[in-house]
Amino acid sequence: MSGRRHPGAALLGPVLAAACAVTACAPPLEVPPSGTAQPPAIVSLNPCLDAIVVEVAAPAQVRALSRWSADPATSSLAPDAARRHVFVSGSAEEVLALRPRLVLASTYTDPATVDALRRLGIRVETFGIAGSIDENIAQVRRIAALAGQVPAGERLVARMHAALAAAAPPPGAPPLDTVLWQPGGIVPGRGTLIADLLRRTGHADGAAARGYSQGEALPLEAVVRDPPRLLLVAGREAGQRHPVLARVPGMRVAAFDPALLHCGGPTVIRAAARLGAERRRLPGARQ
Repeated sequence: MSGRRHPGAALLGPVLAAACAVTACAPPLEVPPSGTAQPPAIVSLNPCLDAIVVEVAAPAQVRALSRWSADPATSSLAPDAARRHVFVSGSAEEVLALRPRLVLASTYTDPATVDALRRLGIRVETFGIAGSIDENIAQVRRIAALAGQVPAGERLVARMHAALAAAAPPPGAPPLDTVLWQPGGIVPGRGTLIADLLRRTGHADGAAARGYSQGEALPLEAVVRDPPRLLLVAGREAGQRHPVLARVPGMRVAAFDPALLHCGGPTVIRAAARLGAERRRLPGARQ
């Protein structure tokens, strides 16, 4: 052995001490009897994973969700679902005290926390950001399998497919020139979940057609100079609320809930319905 300390070693000692203080050093894991397939107790540390896990796991399995889901401004949960759950900031001490067998984390979760939990015997599964509907469906199925709830995962996937089918334009209908104006005055780019949703529900990526890429700021002047047929406004910047927008000829302006922008799973269902409805509201749109 080289004698070098593991990167998580500095955190591991305090975590163990805190865990013993909270749990009286009881075994931190729920280990099912040999030969059983007891679904695992779960802690989720990411708001997009939260939204999926509450749909596919049994309520008793969900020990806690991320603190982001407690805030309506950052939550993808329905208000009634949010009220039923415990929320954690994501520290290893908090998670360990809840004695989960499975932790769902993002690739951006603090690596030291992930390492400490794994060294303590807790299974941690990490997920990246889904850049398409297909990638998100794969995530739903993976979470459902980890939770021991494959049929529930398939039911959610079926609902997602049904929502997309209901919101899809008729064959041969031309895509609607649409610009989605996100919080901060920026636009989404190709390779994002919301861009795939726009495409599948009959909207052309108006920002990309105008030369804008992921995360670029869209000035009010540019919108007025070259207006799309539909402007979906999800932000509250001064330009996004300017009264001139209501006077641009040939452009419909509609508010879009920011909570529908980033997460998948059940959010796809709500976002698809909203995008399909907005396309159908325009005069002359093919149903």
